[in-house]
Amino acid sequence: MKNKKVIAGVVAVLVLLGIGVGAYMMTRKPAETATEEPTKKKTTIRNYNVIDVAERPYMRIVPVDSRNVVIEVEEVKLAADAAEYELEYQTGSLLQGAFGEIDLMSLPAEDKILLGSCSAGGSCTYHEDVKGGELRAFYTGDNNYDLKSDWKYIENNGETAFASKDAFFQIDSEDLARNSLLIIYNSPGYPGELEGKLASEVYSLTSNTILSGEAELSIRAKHEGALTIMGWNGTEWTSFETAVDGKTTSATVELMEAYVVVGN
Repeated sequence: MKNKKVIAGVVAVLVLLGIGVGAYMMTRKPAETATEEPTKKKTTIRNYNVIDVAERPYMRIVPVDSRNVVIEVEEVKLAADAAEYELEYQTGSLLQGAFGEIDLMSLPAEDKILLGSCSAGGSCTYHEDVKGGELRAFYTGDNNYDLKSDWKYIENNGETAFASKDAFFQIDSEDLARNSLLIIYNSPGYPGELEGKLASEVYSLTSNTILSGEAELSIRAKHEGALTIMGWNGTEWTSFETAVDGKTTSATVELMEAYVVVGN
């Protein structure tokens, strides 16, 4: 009899516990499931070449030798403290790139770039069959603006005729045969002040040796009309007697570092 009373007591306790647990489960607030928001990668949206050409910096890409080029910022018209850059270029069938920053507190300013790569141990591999590509520059400071334009790298083996990447600039000169390296670059801006209205892209012509002599030059303008080819010798603009056929302009010019077409 005593054992039966003990068993009945245990059963009663278990029943009460079951009722209590059931009541708790019915009244308990469900736990909130913590959901972690996926981290989104921020993408920088670039608006290239928005500012007027007259406010853009004058830049050049200059070949130093077969392994190095220099990006030069000659003149900045819209104040900036620095220019980050991405130099993209094709080498054979591959696309390569170089990155850096140019301090603009003193002008002209430049940065030298190896057309290749070097390991931490100092072993370097140099890129072959470089053809050029695109230069993107991000100016920061008092004013922020982004620019991009094409450049063409030329390893010259005694040739005389060359064209820009967009083919709107074509130059032919026996004097260029002695220049082993050439770069034709669509500079985002022009140096100094122009008389007349800009009617073409700005084309920079650079070499690893001094440019001198004459050339037959043709530049395609953006519109028809009274058009004149002008060249920049590093100090001032010179105008050349120009023949015009629709949007095509041509002239016998001195070899200079930059050329444009201007109109009325």
